[in-house]
Amino acid sequence: MRERFETQKVIGRKLIEDTPIPKHSRDSMIDVVVALLELYKNVNYRNQILTILDKKINAGKSSTGRPGMALWEIFVLAQIRLAKQLIYGELHTQANYNKLVRQVMGIELEDSFGLEEVPYQTIYDNVSLLDDDTLREINAVVVSFGQQKVFKKKETEALSVKTDSFVVESNVHFPTDYNLLWDC
Repeated sequence: MRERFETQKVIGRKLIEDTPIPKHSRDSMIDVVVALLELYKNVNYRNQILTILDKKINAGKSSTGRPGMALWEIFVLAQIRLAKQLIYGELHTQANYNKLVRQVMGIELEDSFGLEEVPYQTIYDNVSLLDDDTLREINAVVVSFGQQKVFKKKETEALSVKTDSFVVESNVHFPTDYNLLWDC
């Protein structure tokens, strides 16, 4: 039977909520990890996502047998794959050698305990269980979380937008230049 995530603390395993976030990095993977970490910390939205995954992955399966990947691990890998547009080989590398990804998955161990690798076939078999409809349901929950918790607009605050522009000399004639400006 698949567990939602590892609830029992294991000696040598780092906690998901203690994931260190680099402050001065421009890697887009950090944005994905921060979003996943915020979802994990919010119990209500985390449970909604894991319930959707539970219905999809555990439906019709007996509660006996060997344990598979935790639902949270599958969710993290699926989100990273979609957000970064990774193929399964690249996802395998991220899951095994990127410490931030491993810790937000809940499988990162202290240095003295070695490395717990996730085989390629395990990643492929588990992440590919999620179909488009399931991902749309999860996306609705994630968007709701973003609108309610992260990007909550204050009603009294005016909306302000900053833009940056520059001039480039080009050889574009009358009707086209207006259309290009409109498209921008």
